Amino acid sequence: MSSTRHGAPPPTDGPALGRPGTDETLAPTAAAPAPADGVVQEQSVRRASALMAAGSIVSRPLGLVRQLMLVACLGVTTASADAFNTANQLPNIIYMLLSGGLLTAVLIPQITKAMKREDGGQEVIDRLLTICLGAILVVTVIATLLASPLVTLYRIPPATRELATAFALVCLPQIFFYGLYAVLGQVLNARGRYASFMWTPVLANLVQIAGMAVFLARYTHAAPPQEWTPGMIWLLAGTSTAGIALQALALVPDLRASGFRWRPRWGFRGYGFRAASTMAGWAFAALVVAQLGGYACAAVMNTVAGWARHDGQQVAGISVYQLAFLVFMLPHGIITTSILTAIYPRMSRAAHDEATDELRRLLTRGLTLPSVALVPITAAAIPLAVPGMAMVPRVSGDALSETALVFAIMVLGLIPFGWTTLQQRFFFALEDGRTNLHLQLLLTVIQIALALLALVGPREHVVALIAAGQTLGNLAAAVAFVVIAQRRVGGLPVRHVVRLHVRLVVVSTLAALLAWGSVVGLSALLGTSRLDHLVQLLVGGAVFVLAFLGLARAFRIREVDDLLRPVAAQLRRRTGAAPSA
Repeated sequence: MSSTRHGAPPPTDGPALGRPGTDETLAPTAAAPAPADGVVQEQSVRRASALMAAGSIVSRPLGLVRQLMLVACLGVTTASADAFNTANQLPNIIYMLLSGGLLTAVLIPQITKAMKREDGGQEVIDRLLTICLGAILVVTVIATLLASPLVTLYRIPPATRELATAFALVCLPQIFFYGLYAVLGQVLNARGRYASFMWTPVLANLVQIAGMAVFLARYTHAAPPQEWTPGMIWLLAGTSTAGIALQALALVPDLRASGFRWRPRWGFRGYGFRAASTMAGWAFAALVVAQLGGYACAAVMNTVAGWARHDGQQVAGISVYQLAFLVFMLPHGIITTSILTAIYPRMSRAAHDEATDELRRLLTRGLTLPSVALVPITAAAIPLAVPGMAMVPRVSGDALSETALVFAIMVLGLIPFGWTTLQQRFFFALEDGRTNLHLQLLLTVIQIALALLALVGPREHVVALIAAGQTLGNLAAAVAFVVIAQRRVGGLPVRHVVRLHVRLVVVSTLAALLAWGSVVGLSALLGTSRLDHLVQLLVGGAVFVLAFLGLARAFRIREVDDLLRPVAAQLRRRTGAAPSA
């Protein structure tokens, strides 16, 4: 629910890194040297990103299919949908906090540091993984035992609480498998192996989709809470947990193929874990802050939905938020996550080696590479929000307009959301948890302020206000991050970054206006059926793509050509066409 993103004023105790950057920082440089044991297979950021993006291109749409099937099983604004989504969200929130907070903060920096040892850091990494997996297991057991109080904390109405608790008891063990997936994935990433980490979610989605297909064939759709049987609960929640377990365990073969063997080792003194424990403390504090933000948002949405149902109304609730957020995360997961996952181990090595120029170059790439695709996606998503969301089963009428509004508000924060993801990895690479905590406080304060405002705002727009809090919080944290990061690396090519984004925004806005005009024109001529919306979506999308590509060439935005060149080359290879002059 809440994004674990961070931001704050510049600390005075950080490393003094380097001199001002110039546009030369954009030029490619050699990959960071591999550790002595030679286990890291370095690839270019583009190649590593492409491998991960390929997995995301399959898994993210499958995730959308899974969500659409879940809507078919539960509905959108029903009490049962809120019960399942709240329960299934609990392990997701903890996973996001673990993988984006505690585990990311500790594992990658410590593993890359340990791999410089003569033995490749095997003993240190064994002990580090023993700590992490032991902690995750303890958290999982405690959370499962506290299933009922956790559900109650999220303000589920009494009539739905029993069902939500039953779902939570089956779903909360996912925490361990999410954590195992994060731990094993970070080890693989540190060793230069990225593909399986992004491909195994495909397996999770397939298992969950299969479970929901059986559910739709056997049971009543959108059944009220009192009609749920143990068999229904175990089928829906159990296959969700089974999918996450398979996602984690499927990483083991690739880990063994990389030559890594884990042997549990206890005893942690004398292995340089003091810095790791300090980072873990700061990361845990940020985790608690982010958890408060997520709790406030979920509690407000459930509270307002409960008030509305008491008065005989149905309003958008947590299920609408999650549907919009899932679509919002498609471009983030495919593009930003793929690029930053490839950059992070390099950034960590550059920080350890005090290689300021390399750190500056990687930071600049993280600020610019995703934006070439994300700025036009943001612009296109706004005029296409209504016809796009109309493709979701059971979403129509007021639910359609509200879901499209929530998504449009979220997508405005797509670039800041990515920059705060980069910010988190940057400060973790520097082992600066203090600044990370400050920036998380900034984000969460804004998020909670908008959530509290939603309590007194119009009930039908409570989710939209929550989404606005996410966007504004990430925007504030992103701006603060860029200011701080520029000081830390002795300057960034700000002129280049700003100029690129301004040109992309201008071109994308013009293309979006043309797409909006086509959607409005078609909506006046056509009806409101799903087929009519599909025509609007396809025509509006085609208009945007053609207009954007034409305008990008007219404005000479060479980064767009750089992004498309590998695709064009692949098409030429497949068709046997000669390259154009």
